[in-house]
Amino acid sequence: METLLRNDFIAHYHLPPSTTTNISINTNAQYFEIEDDEHRETQLHLMPGNGMAAYRNPNSSTITIINYDKFITGLPPAFQHRKERCDLIIHTSNQTHFLLNELKDRKPKAKVRTNAISQLLSSLTLIMNVPSITTFANSHTNRHCCFFNKQSTAPPTITATTAFSRLSTLVSGGLKMSNPAIEAFGFEFWEYSGNQVYNF
Repeated sequence: METLLRNDFIAHYHLPPSTTTNISINTNAQYFEIEDDEHRETQLHLMPGNGMAAYRNPNSSTITIINYDKFITGLPPAFQHRKERCDLIIHTSNQTHFLLNELKDRKPKAKVRTNAISQLLSSLTLIMNVPSITTFANSHTNRHCCFFNKQSTAPPTITATTAFSRLSTLVSGGLKMSNPAIEAFGFEFWEYSGNQVYNF
């Protein structure tokens, strides 16, 4: 995927070659967490509780994590202007999973969620305009746009304070939410908060 971004994405949008380095990390850890640090760098953590998003990889598949935000930020300002972007693109080498991820660590408010969805949809639209990226993404069985918020969110129908921290234990694998705009690209929209873990 990094090669497709550096070559096909750049060519499709008639951009100069990207000089941004260190945008990819590979791991086959059975459990890992990802943090988007203050310098927009992707940090990989193998111990629970240190990241903003958690993943379980029971088959030790090789997983590539691409810092899409960093890649876009390194492109010419005129291209970047008013383009929302998500944090990460993640995919498995065995083509089971292709993800766009937006990572937050904020109080769960409607505006935070709305902005995250907008960033995911904008990024999805931009990459899926590139035919070879569409082909690559569609070769993966599971295609998800994922919003991770480290701070727990209560279900809309529950207002009790205690429910806030209990949602992530009741639904450990995240919540699939309806989003027709994302679904139009053949992707599903999933939300994760607190201790919820994405399962490959």
